[in-house]
Amino acid sequence: MREFITEGCICVQDNMGIEYCVAQIIYRVWENEEFEYIFRPNYAVIDLLDASVFQGIPGLDLDKRQKEYIRKNIIPVFISERSPSSNREDLWELLEACDMDYLNQLEWLIRTDTHYSGDGLYVKASCAQQADGIINADMEVKKLTRSRDVLRRLLDYVCGGYNIEYQGMSITDSNRLFCYNLLYGLYKKEEGYIRQQQAHGIKAAKAQGKYKGRKQITVESTKFYEVARKYKNKKISADEAANMLGISRSTFFRRLKDKK
Repeated sequence: MREFITEGCICVQDNMGIEYCVAQIIYRVWENEEFEYIFRPNYAVIDLLDASVFQGIPGLDLDKRQKEYIRKNIIPVFISERSPSSNREDLWELLEACDMDYLNQLEWLIRTDTHYSGDGLYVKASCAQQADGIINADMEVKKLTRSRDVLRRLLDYVCGGYNIEYQGMSITDSNRLFCYNLLYGLYKKEEGYIRQQQAHGIKAAKAQGKYKGRKQITVESTKFYEVARKYKNKKISADEAANMLGISRSTFFRRLKDKK
């Protein structure tokens, strides 16, 4: 019997914007319409997080530390509370906005730019966990010149669940927490130093009458309205609209509100 599989990674971000891949999620459906959802928690990454960032995955008792949590022919709470159901009135509009012609709730979560705000969890297209391979981080960071950027790249790998080699040292699940604490402490120190230097620079510039604040990015009105129209008609996502205009997502929404 043929089966169809959709895979994703459940993620969360901390207040520094660092992304943690806390679990792999798999949706498997067969031709006879039976289906199952499989959750594979990444405990080595989960153990990096405190309760202010991660409170668990709804519907799963992670205290049991099971390798897999399987829900057969049942839509898990994690899926049902943050994706449209088959009887939702505006279902087809939601599917069309994500370029889908049939309902696959996990695929919709992967494609949508709408995030559930209740717990900060969201789903990415592919899981970052690298169980069978090791990344050569020396090659990945050699073009980075600032120590802050190197630390951030290493943290992204560690929190993403990757196994990496860096300067002759291996970072795997066995030492992930130790390396995370070391890298995170150094990264926060670097961030604090950079912000302090920026604050001193701004203060000095103000004292000399040279600082006038950050200039607003200029966007040609015709182009903005054209892109905004495509976004409102659900032909492009907010991220795509922002990229087309050369501004951030938050700036796009702010300009959209101002021009109403």
